[in-house]
Amino acid sequence: MADVIIADGKLTPRASVSQVTLDWACGTDENDFELTINDPDAPEIERGWYFWLDGSDVGGRIIDRRATVSGGVSTATWIGQSWTGMLAAKILQPDANQDYLTVSGKLPDILKNLLKRIGLDSVFTVDSSDVSTLSNWAFQSPRYVDAYVGFRTLLASCGRRLDFKVSGNRIRLGIVPVQTIANTIDSDLVDFRVETQHRVTNHLIGLGSQELKNRLVSHWYADANGNVSQTQTLKGVDEVCEIYNYTSADAATLKTETQKHLQEEQTGGKVDVTLSDGVGDGLRVDDKVTASDHSSGLSVTAVVTKRIVKIDSGIMTSTFEVGQGIVKETESGR
Repeated sequence: MADVIIADGKLTPRASVSQVTLDWACGTDENDFELTINDPDAPEIERGWYFWLDGSDVGGRIIDRRATVSGGVSTATWIGQSWTGMLAAKILQPDANQDYLTVSGKLPDILKNLLKRIGLDSVFTVDSSDVSTLSNWAFQSPRYVDAYVGFRTLLASCGRRLDFKVSGNRIRLGIVPVQTIANTIDSDLVDFRVETQHRVTNHLIGLGSQELKNRLVSHWYADANGNVSQTQTLKGVDEVCEIYNYTSADAATLKTETQKHLQEEQTGGKVDVTLSDGVGDGLRVDDKVTASDHSSGLSVTAVVTKRIVKIDSGIMTSTFEVGQGIVKETESGR
């Protein structure tokens, strides 16, 4: 049975309750929760309080309440932001008269400074000994970005991801290497359906600001293995060309964004991935799952984009969603 810690606005625990219903999520497009407490020993909860599952990444800040009356019985459901939702509600932006917000130093120190910048240093404690270092790293695409996306992008540049955990009544924000879970389809741990697609765009023409002959243009190419550069290797009948319009982009932004968009199209096909509980236990958002099917010679790598945790009748379950996978074929599968 999962025990939920209820804490006040100063993160001081007030109670531990077990009779709860919880629907909690973090990830790309959902960073919130709904919490219903049926425990008679629960304190009188107020907006601005917190909850968490000790030793896990599950928790958040209570910001609203929904009352439901059925058969004369009123039920209160508390609604709020998961830890990632609190970050997503803040914006990282350049200083006055600066083109970009630029950071340098070791990753833990950078995150500490950014948390202070957005006013969340009293909530989150950076707990990491990671020695990865960045120099003049700029938030460029976009320049104004919510802190959750910004933190993930920043850490991804070093092969790292965020790792939330509550212990000692502190919300600890860790920095850990992105992990890849590799399994075969025969293990029954990863199910997937793959449709190969070799006719993806391999030549992207980025069109930026200005007009007619003065319009900024950036050409990017992908080779047969999905590697993106400004050297064309697929020509004639093998070339698949598209236009990417970014009418406000300067030369540097257009170059970066055109390259990025072409890289995103190099998936190799379409894939649906389903993770079993056995795989998902240690996964977090931005980790990767790789699965292979020896009979077809196909393999797929997909990134975890969302984690959903539910508690019902004392039982906790975790499910995961993944983004569009990258499909590869071995020689035997061609």
